[in-house]
Amino acid sequence: MDLEQEIENHLAWIDGIASLLDAEEFSEADMQKITSHNTCELGHWLSAEGLELYKGMPEFRQLVDSHEVFHKLAGELIAAIQSGEESKAVEVEQDFIRMSQEVVGYLQRLQEVSNST
Repeated sequence: MDLEQEIENHLAWIDGIASLLDAEEFSEADMQKITSHNTCELGHWLSAEGLELYKGMPEFRQLVDSHEVFHKLAGELIAAIQSGEESKAVEVEQDFIRMSQEVVGYLQRLQEVSNST
C-alpha cells in the first residue's frame, strides 16, 4: 500500500470513531478495537509492509510511537465520555486530534523521504 492510502485509512478510522462517539454506546469489542494499535489498517501496515520498507528511518519509529499514543488517547476519550467527565473528555479530545495530526504528519514525511530517494 502507498502512504497516501494509509493516510486515507487513518482518516476513515477516525470517522468510524466519530460515529461511535455520536452514538455514545461502546461494546467491549469496540473498546478492544479502539485501544489496540495493532488491529486497525494502519497498525497492520506498520507491523508488516511499513516495517519492512521503513524500519531504519527515525520518522517510522516516531510514527509507530505516535500511533500507539493515538490509540491510547482514543480509549481515554471514550472512558471519559462513559464516566461523564465532560471537561476531561474535552481535554483528551484535543490531545487525540493533535496526535492524529501527528500520525498523518509522520506518514507525509515518510512519503516525502521515499519520493526523494
